[in-house]
Parts: sequence; C-alpha cells; structure tokens
Amino acid sequence: MKNTLITALLGFAISLGTSLTASAQQKIGTVDMKKIFENYYKTKDAETRMNDDRAAVKRDLDERTEKRKLMEADITKLREELKKPELSGAKKDSVSKDIEKKIGEWQDIMKDLQVFTKEQDEKLGQKTLSIRNAIVSDIKAVVLDKVKSDSYDLVFDTSGLSSNGVPVIMYAKDSYDFTKDIIEKLNANRPKGGASAPDPAKSGVEEKPADKDKKSK
Repeated sequence: MKNTLITALLGFAISLGTSLTASAQQKIGTVDMKKIFENYYKTKDAETRMNDDRAAVKRDLDERTEKRKLMEADITKLREELKKPELSGAKKDSVSKDIEKKIGEWQDIMKDLQVFTKEQDEKLGQKTLSIRNAIVSDIKAVVLDKVKSDSYDLVFDTSGLSSNGVPVIMYAKDSYDFTKDIIEKLNANRPKGGASAPDPAKSGVEEKPADKDKKSK
C-alpha cells in the first residue's frame, strides 16, 4: 500500500513537472496596438483625407447656414415694414403674403439643413469606421505573420484597458515587446511622397538595445 502511494505521488510530481516545463517554454509576446495604429502611415494619410472631407462638409454647411441667416434677416425686415402706420391696407396685404412666402422658404431651408447635417454625419461616421477597420485588419495581418514566423504561443495587447479603465496587462518584460518591429514592417511599403516615417523617439517606441548597438558600430 505504501509503495502504491509513493508511486502515485511520484507520477503526479512528474506530471506536474512536465506541465510546468511546458508552460515555461511557451513564447510570449506583447504589442501596443494603440501605438502601432498611431504610427502606421495609412493612419496618418487617412486622417488627412478625413480632415479634407470634414472641411468640405463644413464649407457647404456654412453656405447653407448663411442662406438661412439671410432669409431670417429678410423676414425680420418685412415684419418691421408691416408695423409702419403709413402703410396702406393693400400694401400690408402684399407684405403679409411676402412674409408667409419667406417663412415657407425658411422652413424648407431648415428641413434641408437638418437632412444635410444628418446625412453628412452618417457618411463621415461610416467612412471613418470603414477606414479604421481596414487599418486594423492590416495591423492584425502583420502581427499574425510575426506570430507564425517566430512561433509565439501568446501575444497580448498592452494598450488594452479593462471595464474599470485599468490596464489589462499590468506588467510585461520589455523583451516581450515587438511593437517597433510591427511598425517598421507596416511602413516598409510606404509610397514615396506619403506620410513621413514615424520617429521612434517622438512616438514613444523606444529602440531595443540590440538595435542601438548595430547603429553604433
């Protein structure tokens, strides 16, 4: 009985040791998705395009708003004229009809303005989401290529926050991080004349000691 118990315990110890060894051999990596997103040249290009689109919408909106203000000024002017005591009955009727007409036109302008604003907000929102999804898809593809080529078992996003606003990854060794590699890979095919290459010092992506040694040689 004693030998059976010892054998069982020994078997459990061997099994536990094997499990811990396998766990210790797992290759873990981390990336900062927020930093990658911000330093990808397509993100910078997209921001420029979206800013141009927003500026165009604002110009159109300003023109429509100015037209509404002019119409309101005309209505106010006609109402002031209607108050003049020297105005004949026929003239008052004419001015009153003009006011009704202007108010109808003003109402049409207001409806058009509301529809335009809603439509443009939806278009800009959908376009922004579409561009963002495409960029995230690019980043994920490069990260997964890195995972496969370097045989990572687990990769965590260090920029992620929990529902309480606390970092999901509280701590990870710097050696686990390959954010800089992903940024460089994404920007390797940047077209000439496109967004400028990210500066690691400015973007917050620090160079690895090995990279610094290579430059110093």
